Amino acid sequence: MKILHIISGLGSGGAQKLLEDLLPIMSAQGDNKIDLLVLNDKNRKFDKKLIASGIKIHAINLNSQYNPLNIFYIIKFLKNNKYDIAHVHLFPTVYWVSLASRFIKKNRPILVYTEHSTHNRRREKRIFKYIDTFMYSMYDKIISISNKTEKYLLDWLNVSEERNNKFQVIYNGVDIKKFLTANPYSKKKIKTFFEDNDYLLCMVGRFSKQKDQMTVIRAMSKLSNNYHLLLIGEGKLLGQCKELVENMGLNDRVHFLGFRSDIERIYKTVDLIILSSHWEGFGLAAVEGMASGKPVIASRVDGLSEVVEGAGVLFNKGDFDDLAYLINNIIHDRHRYEEIANKSSKRSELYSIKDMANKYLKVYSKLRED
Repeated sequence: MKILHIISGLGSGGAQKLLEDLLPIMSAQGDNKIDLLVLNDKNRKFDKKLIASGIKIHAINLNSQYNPLNIFYIIKFLKNNKYDIAHVHLFPTVYWVSLASRFIKKNRPILVYTEHSTHNRRREKRIFKYIDTFMYSMYDKIISISNKTEKYLLDWLNVSEERNNKFQVIYNGVDIKKFLTANPYSKKKIKTFFEDNDYLLCMVGRFSKQKDQMTVIRAMSKLSNNYHLLLIGEGKLLGQCKELVENMGLNDRVHFLGFRSDIERIYKTVDLIILSSHWEGFGLAAVEGMASGKPVIASRVDGLSEVVEGAGVLFNKGDFDDLAYLINNIIHDRHRYEEIANKSSKRSELYSIKDMANKYLKVYSKLRED
C-alpha cells in the first residue's frame, strides 16, 4: 500500500512523537510505502527515526498550519502523488484535508483520521459542533485513541451507537523494550549537585493549557528539600511556570530541562513519574513511565484514568495537597512502591507500538477491500 500520514508539524507533542515511533514500524511490514506530509516544517523535534527509516518527509511551508491556502497545496499534492490511504492527525489538518478532498474527484485516497484527545477548545463553542460534523463527514474511518475519546467524540457529533461503524478505538502504543531496558544515568549526571538520597520526580509534557505542571510545582512546596522535580518539554506556558517557581522560592528544587531525546534514560533514573493534565485522550508519557518500571501518578481525568487506573495511582485534578501526600506516601512505603511499579510495568504491555501498527494496517486493508 502507498500510505500518506499528514500532520501539522513535527514539533514537540505526543502525536508527533507517536508518528516518529509508529511510521518506521508500519513501513517495515509488508510492501508498504509510507510518506509524511507536514504543513509546517519549522522546529522539527521528531524526525530522526523517520529519516533513518527512509520515510520521505514532504513540507508545505506556508509558515503557518492555520493558513487556509494549505488546502490548495494539499489538493495539488494528493493529485500528483496517488496514495491508497491518507491518514490525518490533529487540528487544523483535519479541516484542510477534508476540504481539499472535496475537490479531488479521481483517485481520491481513502481518508482516515485519528482523534487524539477527549477535549479541544472547539467544543466550547456550539457553532463548531456543526462545522466539525461537516468536516468529519468526509473521513472513511475515524480512530480514537481511547474509549473515552471516542465516547466524547460521538456525543459531540451526535452519532448514535447504531451508526458508529466508521468509528473505532485503537490505543496508542510505545516501544516497551526501549523503556524497559534503558540504561539509567547516575543522578549527578542530570544535575551535579544531586545526592543519592535525593528523590527525583519527573513530568514530561508540553507547557500548554492541556497540561498542568503548575499543580506539580505547587505540590513541591509541601515536600521536603530532598525532593527535586524535573520538568521536560517546551511550550507557550513555560514562562508562567518559571515565574511560579521563582515566586514560590523553588528555584533550587524545580529544574526545567527543555526538550530531551533521552526520555527513556531519564525515566530509568528518577524515582517517580507524574503526568498532571487538565484533560487527556490517552497519556503517552504515562505509558512510557509505566514501561520504565517506575510508579506513575496521574490526574484523575477521562482517557488518562482509563490507561492508568488499577496500575498506577490517580490524584484529584489540580489538588496539589493530594498529589504531595501520594508522592510522599509512595516514596516512603517501599512495599507499596514496588507493588505499583510492578503493576505499572505489567499494564504497559497492553500498549505495544507493534500491536498498534498492525491494527492500523488491518484497518487500511479492510477499507481498501470494502
